[in-house]
Amino acid sequence: MRDDFAINQVVGLECVYLSTTEHYRLDCFIEQYIKTRNLRSVPGIDGTLRSTLIHYPGKPPVMVNEVNAWIDKTLGYRASHPDELQFDD
Repeated sequence: MRDDFAINQVVGLECVYLSTTEHYRLDCFIEQYIKTRNLRSVPGIDGTLRSTLIHYPGKPPVMVNEVNAWIDKTLGYRASHPDELQFDD
């Protein structure tokens, strides 16, 4: 890991990294997760994800693919096929 990445990391799951220089704030990550799993119709999904992420066992910095995989395994969700996703204009 690069020194500047280790020094400048955010503590806790306040963000999820896309790369060493790009990250989602937790709110954006949750929105992205809901969209890619097509979960908008699930009642209380935002709260469910937040309460689940409190128990994430990894230590920061956390990469998006690691958190996605952990939530998928923990809650049993799967990513939607890109052709099935509805994008906002």
